[in-house]
Amino acid sequence: MLNLLDIKPLPLATAGLDPVKGEIKSVPEDFVVEEIPAYEPAGEGDFLYLWVEKRDLSSPYMARSLAKALSIPSMEVGMAGYKDRRSVSRQWISVPGHLEKETDKVEIEGFKILRKSRHSNKLRTGHLHGNQFNILLRSNMDEQNQQKIKKLVERVTETGLWNFYGEQRFGKNLETLKIGLDLLAQDKEASRRPFYLRKLALSAVQSALFNEVLRLRITNNTHKKVLQGDVLCMLPQESKCHARNLQEDQARVDQGLMAVTGPMQGWKMYPKPTEEALLLETKVCESFGFKQEVWKGFGKFLMGARRCMVYPISELNLGFEADGVRLSFSLPAGAYATQLIREITQQDAAEEPEC
Repeated sequence: MLNLLDIKPLPLATAGLDPVKGEIKSVPEDFVVEEIPAYEPAGEGDFLYLWVEKRDLSSPYMARSLAKALSIPSMEVGMAGYKDRRSVSRQWISVPGHLEKETDKVEIEGFKILRKSRHSNKLRTGHLHGNQFNILLRSNMDEQNQQKIKKLVERVTETGLWNFYGEQRFGKNLETLKIGLDLLAQDKEASRRPFYLRKLALSAVQSALFNEVLRLRITNNTHKKVLQGDVLCMLPQESKCHARNLQEDQARVDQGLMAVTGPMQGWKMYPKPTEEALLLETKVCESFGFKQEVWKGFGKFLMGARRCMVYPISELNLGFEADGVRLSFSLPAGAYATQLIREITQQDAAEEPEC
């Protein structure tokens, strides 16, 4: 039986090309990310939406600090998605509407409220289209490296971004992933961990298994090939459907209109793959000792979902500067900008844990 903690290096779409070594996140301003919301707040409703900027703060820490300042449980702070800690990030978050006056008194280092509005519902995970990135890769950008990075970007644009989860998903020294495995094993000490950490830890297990399914399909050259029973994702809306006509669906995938999805395992995954695709995913799960019943008993933590395996890349702009090269691009929700940088440097970034 394989051990999920024995994670092998992830494959590279740019293998065979010369990398451009460099550093990101030397200072938070080198990594700027701005959320692309799924909708704008309506201007009225029971929830207060805050367009905030955080600098060098993790999203969970920001949520906990804000909740403490407002004297509410951290679960009442809503956000559409986590942003990198070592960054300057702008995003919407929501809090109960009756706290509007109290938000004027909030003082958190590295945190600013830029504007406020109202909406009828709490902001929840997934309520965003994606993120816009502006990243400085600090490197010697002589003529040779400029040509190298152009070829690397051309390759990633051609192959699409292999949508692996980055190392930050699993915590420092895989600690978050270890906690998730302990939770699935009904470890009592793990079950006493804070709510936010238990949620992240179980998600880390899902993420690691997703990576292994994607790894296998890259090895089999089926990561962009529609198999019988696959669940597909329509782009850019990301609504899911089953493969119906393999030839027609394959043409849409080749055109970048659809993508093949992989599993975020859970007890209520919908839609669920069938036939050849289901057999492949079940094989990966069982190779690590996971049976389907293991996901039961964790409620909303492990309902399950589908995730695109490869995203088309478009409008990736390069700007050469004295300190390196600045990359400007957008990615759909859930895709990691650090995975794109990894394809260029061909080295794993020293990622900070999400919690």
